Amino acid sequence: MEYRKIVTLKKLDNLLERALYYSSGLLLIIIACAVMISVTLRYVFNEPPLWADEAPRAFFLWMTYLGIAVATKQGKNIRVTHFIDKIPAKPRVYVETFMHCLVLVMLLTLVWFNIPILKLQSGGSMLSTGWSFLWLYSPVTVGSSLMLFYQSRLMVNTILVYKTSRIEDA
Repeated sequence: MEYRKIVTLKKLDNLLERALYYSSGLLLIIIACAVMISVTLRYVFNEPPLWADEAPRAFFLWMTYLGIAVATKQGKNIRVTHFIDKIPAKPRVYVETFMHCLVLVMLLTLVWFNIPILKLQSGGSMLSTGWSFLWLYSPVTVGSSLMLFYQSRLMVNTILVYKTSRIEDA
């Protein structure tokens, strides 16, 4: 029974990762098309579209925060490991755990301080598209929440890898 739950959770986790990954890719394509259309309409037909500034900006924010969540899950965020790799195993796990904690604090801060902004902007809408400002400000909360989840898992994995390596060394 427990094995089935783990397999189901792994499948859901992989499904979420693929959805985020392909959503980011699709948003990149949408941004490229929107910018090409906007430039063509502006410089060829001398009719700049009203949405040319707001829509790509909203798409870019969503693409960025969803893409960063995927990178976090895969452990591919930029980090410098030159000095950390030279530290012995036990102090290294402390340093890495501390670094994970700093990232978690930063992400919690982003979510915490973005919630009042969401409340403040919930009634407004963008001028040219008519979309709610929530579409512009919610990627920070959604992406940071996803990153919180994935960063927590990376921290736990760091500790488990250290404990596993200690057991194998004994």
